[in-house]
Amino acid sequence: MFMSRTVSIFYHASIIAVSFVCGVIFFHIIGGPKAEPFLLFIEPRLADGDRQSIFRLVLPVAISIGLILLLATHSVLKVLVRVTVAMRATFFGFSSVFLLQKLEAFWLYTIWWFPFQLIYCILLLVLCNLLVPAWSKRKIGKQVSGRTILLNFIAFFIIIVAEFIVISYVLK
Repeated sequence: MFMSRTVSIFYHASIIAVSFVCGVIFFHIIGGPKAEPFLLFIEPRLADGDRQSIFRLVLPVAISIGLILLLATHSVLKVLVRVTVAMRATFFGFSSVFLLQKLEAFWLYTIWWFPFQLIYCILLLVLCNLLVPAWSKRKIGKQVSGRTILLNFIAFFIIIVAEFIVISYVLK
């Protein structure tokens, strides 16, 4: 049992780490001036920290959760569930380099972007593991306790509220 958890934790940490590094490499290949329009299209909060809204905060998380739920419900697409988190972590690395290149955005990155995006990636991987387990005795498709999934969604809600407080009050 312990070995299974250790392998699972290492596997999920590797997904985030490798995807993050791929995002950093991808940013350096594209270059800053060419990457900025793409980044600001996907995540306008990176450039316009003053115009935060709850909609801009919830939309990226809701899209990721929706995509994971959609992929987890189809037997053929279940293998792509973790790819959603890998894509999110790749964008996390890509946008991190963008923020770190802007010298005035260092505190924005340190206090807001890095911790919250990392927590979102971890919570998304937990959701993936609940819906489509990587290595465990529980079979794919076996019912998961609704309470466990509800706890995951409550954690998402708490993090979204914490992020809104940090953006609205701490970074102003």
